[in-house]
Amino acid sequence: MLVFGLCATLSLITVALTQTIQNGIPVDQENVAPAVDEVASNAALSTIDYFSFEQSQLTTNVITNLTNYNLSDVALFDFDDADEALRKRGGRACKIYPGDTFWPSDSIWRLFDILLGGALIKGVPPAAPCYQDWPEFDQDKCASITAQWMTPQYQMSEPLGIDYPIFEGVSCLPPTLTRTGANCTLGGMPSYVVKATNVAQIQLTVNFARNLNLRLNVKNKGHDFNAKSTSGGSLSVWTHALQNIQYLGSTYSHAPSGYQGPAFKIGSGVQALKLYEAADELGYHVVGGIARTVGIGGGYIAGGGHSPLSSMYGMAADQVLSMEVVLPNGRFVSVDQNSFPDLFFALRGGGGSTWGIVTSLVIRAYPKTPVTTLTYRFGTGSQVSQETFWKGMDVIFAKFPEYTDAGMYSYWSIACTNVTECSFSMAPQWGNDMDAAALKNLSTPLFNELTDLGIPVDGINYTEYSGVVSAVTGTWAAETEQVGVWSYHTGSRLFPRSNWEDAASLATQTAALRQSVEAAGMMLGYSIKSAVNPSVNQTNAVNPAWRNTLLHALLGAVWGAEATPEEIANASKGLVELMQPWRDASPGAGAYLNEADINEPDWQQAFYGSNYAYLYQLKQKYDPWGLLYAPTAVGSEDWYITDQIDYYPTQNGRLCPK
Repeated sequence: MLVFGLCATLSLITVALTQTIQNGIPVDQENVAPAVDEVASNAALSTIDYFSFEQSQLTTNVITNLTNYNLSDVALFDFDDADEALRKRGGRACKIYPGDTFWPSDSIWRLFDILLGGALIKGVPPAAPCYQDWPEFDQDKCASITAQWMTPQYQMSEPLGIDYPIFEGVSCLPPTLTRTGANCTLGGMPSYVVKATNVAQIQLTVNFARNLNLRLNVKNKGHDFNAKSTSGGSLSVWTHALQNIQYLGSTYSHAPSGYQGPAFKIGSGVQALKLYEAADELGYHVVGGIARTVGIGGGYIAGGGHSPLSSMYGMAADQVLSMEVVLPNGRFVSVDQNSFPDLFFALRGGGGSTWGIVTSLVIRAYPKTPVTTLTYRFGTGSQVSQETFWKGMDVIFAKFPEYTDAGMYSYWSIACTNVTECSFSMAPQWGNDMDAAALKNLSTPLFNELTDLGIPVDGINYTEYSGVVSAVTGTWAAETEQVGVWSYHTGSRLFPRSNWEDAASLATQTAALRQSVEAAGMMLGYSIKSAVNPSVNQTNAVNPAWRNTLLHALLGAVWGAEATPEEIANASKGLVELMQPWRDASPGAGAYLNEADINEPDWQQAFYGSNYAYLYQLKQKYDPWGLLYAPTAVGSEDWYITDQIDYYPTQNGRLCPK
């Protein structure tokens, strides 16, 4: 049934006819209702009831009604056919940009907002209150914004907020956090944002952007390292508000996959900690990351999603049983291994902002088990030479196969102030389904070997937790999640198990890590594997390199608070070069696309591996318009952003086809 109401319908007819004859009577909220059809909760082809926000949809009936009422510009909101578009596709054109002749007029944006039900937000940089040339200027508000700026909670609550502004272009930050004398522009941020609270709004936005050749952006929480959550001159869909969580039961039966057991249906805007807490209260845990504010159903799962539980159960993307998705043609569909199986493959690991806009997911859960963590550290000193230190690292590295095969996860760092002074910190080693005694028993041989080398180990601490929630919150305090800065960037590499099976390969790998960390000053590492898990569907687009990985390592480039774009580009180029020994030590492997260098050479192979050719074909099949674009996403090589410099690509420019 269409939600117009009798009065609204009569008003719509009057206004539409007046518009048709261009009589000047304005369309407003009083005479035109939102374009939405309320469908039954059990109408989903997945047989899993829609969330209430998914019942509100844009349907063909809505478009037909609007057309029958002679509302002008209805065609801007209509659906399209991907097969027909692919068959007829000619040359693509640059996306329409603010100031262009064909940029929508204010009256069109007003009509769009009315049909959305008032969900349209005009793009204003979050830090605009800090700048006198913006109408929002307010010194007290600026002080409040500055105080919150480096928290992910603030950035995800803002329509244009993103955690890492470096590849947006650093267009508008609080004055104390940016270059001296910097100004504030919209830069690489969206011109308009739709705060999505129902599916119809997402469909309208997709259709509007596609039909007008606008650049479309998707933001969930804004956590992406490489600014996939923002884009200059764009219309953005903001899925942050889709926060529903539903427990489907301990004996839930998922017909398409045959899975039977505990599962949750979650909105794509649910952040990790909220889901962990909901699962924990019911005696379960789910596969997710350590950053509590990341949106589980956004780019995290779309990129694969590693977790402290991965060595037990596989990647986060492996846990997905089904999804509800708005496609680039505007249609809302259920996706699982029987319905749109190729999309089900792509959406689980094939990258975010590429295939469609996910509104909800069904993911499996596992019985809650205890976690014990271990922290310790050692370093060079009067009794430990640099060579002895690296022999100690050989001991650490040698344990990775054993530890990951035991279902463990380790998060650690090496810091070197120069080539003679280095330190190692385990923070922490994470023992799934272990108590302190079990983890001590597993770790004792390692500490004995370090003692035999004459390396004193400090700060040894075992901590027992009841499960994932308490382990995450007890290990990583909320204030340790700092964002909003632009003084560094990281690259990463996945190192394969085969390196541990050959002494020469392992020695080459260690030499490469040492060379880079001594030059860069610091590296982070995750000892982790993607466990084989017959209880879930692991035939998906997760980078095949993950299936053979024992180490996910990260290295960074840094620059000063006054760095120019050219200096950032030089540092970024240096990072690419600094990581080449890592690539040489892991031929044919890859990198984790969610935590990788935007300048990664041969990124198609590095991020997607042997899946890339198939994924590229799927991109043409489902998005022949090139509606969804993100840097290093599948098909992004067909586009470029104007006015960029090598090694410092930002979202501040016009998106054009190559």
